[in-house]
Amino acid sequence: MMTATHPKILCVGMICVDELLYCKSYPIEDSDQRILDRQQRTGGNAANSCAVLAELKVKCDLLGTLSSNSRYTSFVKEDLGSYGLSCDLCELIEGQELPISTCIINAENGTRTILHYRKDWPEASYEAFLKIDLSQYSWIHFEGRNIDEVKKMIKRIVEWNNEHAEGYGITISIEVEKKRDNLLELIPLGDLVIISKDFARLQGFNTMSQAVDGLFGLLKHGATLVVPWGEDGAAAKGPEGFFLVPACPPERVLDTLGAGDTFCAALLSALSGGRPLQRSLRYACEVAGAKVGMHGYRGLRDVLRERRITVDH
Repeated sequence: MMTATHPKILCVGMICVDELLYCKSYPIEDSDQRILDRQQRTGGNAANSCAVLAELKVKCDLLGTLSSNSRYTSFVKEDLGSYGLSCDLCELIEGQELPISTCIINAENGTRTILHYRKDWPEASYEAFLKIDLSQYSWIHFEGRNIDEVKKMIKRIVEWNNEHAEGYGITISIEVEKKRDNLLELIPLGDLVIISKDFARLQGFNTMSQAVDGLFGLLKHGATLVVPWGEDGAAAKGPEGFFLVPACPPERVLDTLGAGDTFCAALLSALSGGRPLQRSLRYACEVAGAKVGMHGYRGLRDVLRERRITVDH
């Protein structure tokens, strides 16, 4: 993979608002339970990954869609701004409300159940992407959504790389998470492809090793495949070889919401900085493990320091 001396990452994907309901236990249907706590924070894969990258002191930008008249947009801008992140690149949508995810957090084991409402909310468009100065980025990460638009964005990056062959190119990574068969079309387009456990199971694979073996052949030459598998760790295969890394759970799991986004962000952080694949994979598992032992992402940097987790350790 190509790296720059001073990498900057662009994350393209979902932005929403998460309404978090912390419950003593997962509610039984048609029951009445008083929640322990209620919080609100910015959500969506791309926004979450940017928050984690900011905690890891990695320069990054976010491209997604925000509502021009939503009562939540100012909250999102203020929340992300507290991480040092800007929404200036985001596309503004008129006449619609920002998507909402109601997240039930089980205090007994930290599991999260997500109820997502988005109606006909649009994703970031190719037209918005064309306004971006690609020379600012060494790495662009796509969340596997609006496939036709993402394909056009990736094609533009490839063209840009070819036009600037004398310098470094932009590395393209793609997260294939949702259980949608058509996401297979994106796998051959990335330099790094991250496959979720849910998507791997949709394709008939029951372990991360099976998923790596079964899907690696879909990648373009020289690309890398990564398959995180929750509490079982993660697997990867690329030009450097095949690697299995165990999970790094905390003493107590408090909040698994965004664990996958944290894994992705930590992986991009390490790889974009030129670290080897095996070390980057281990670091991603370590950071994700630290995250599930806390609520949210704010303060993750301090938790990593306390656990003596560093990208070069």
